[in-house]
Amino acid sequence: MDEEPFLRSVYKHIGLTYPKFFKMDELSRLGFIGAEMTLMRSELETYADDDVAVIFSNRSSSLQTDLQFYETLKSGIASPALFVYTLPNIEVGEICIRHKLYGENNFLITERFDAEQLLEQCEALFADNAAKAVLIGWTEAENDTHDGFFAFITASGMNEVTAESLTDIYLGR
Repeated sequence: MDEEPFLRSVYKHIGLTYPKFFKMDELSRLGFIGAEMTLMRSELETYADDDVAVIFSNRSSSLQTDLQFYETLKSGIASPALFVYTLPNIEVGEICIRHKLYGENNFLITERFDAEQLLEQCEALFADNAAKAVLIGWTEAENDTHDGFFAFITASGMNEVTAESLTDIYLGR
C-alpha cells in the first residue's frame, strides 16, 4: 500500500477540516499547512482582519504546477483546476481566504531564503501603518520535496527579530 503524502498526513494529524485543501497544488498545500501551524500558535485573534499582512517568497515560483499544466496542454485538454495555481500568489490567497486576512499581501521570487528582504517588507508595512502583524513564509515544493519556513511577526515584537536569527532558525542552527 502506498504511503500517504506528507502534507495530507499533516493535515489529518492536526485535525483540519477544509475540503478545498485537497484541490490545491502542492505549493499551496505547503503554505496552507505552514500557515495553519504558525497561526494556531500566534495572537492572530487579537488583530483586525485588515491589520495582518502576508508576505511569502520562494525560488521557483509555481514551476511544478506550471509544468503539470503544460502537460495537460500537450494532451489537448487544458486543466482549469491546474491553471488557477500557475501563479504563486494563489498560495497566499488561499491562506488569506481561510483566515479572512484582508491586509496587504505579496509573493516574492528570490534565489534563496532571504530573511533580510522579508524583514524589510515587514518594516515597510509597519512604518506605513499598513499592518500590525505579518505572516512571512518561504515555500518550495518540488515533487516530494518540501521546504517551508513560517513566522508571525508583530510590529511590537519587530525589534526582537533579526535576519540572522530567522536564518539560523531556517537553517536549523
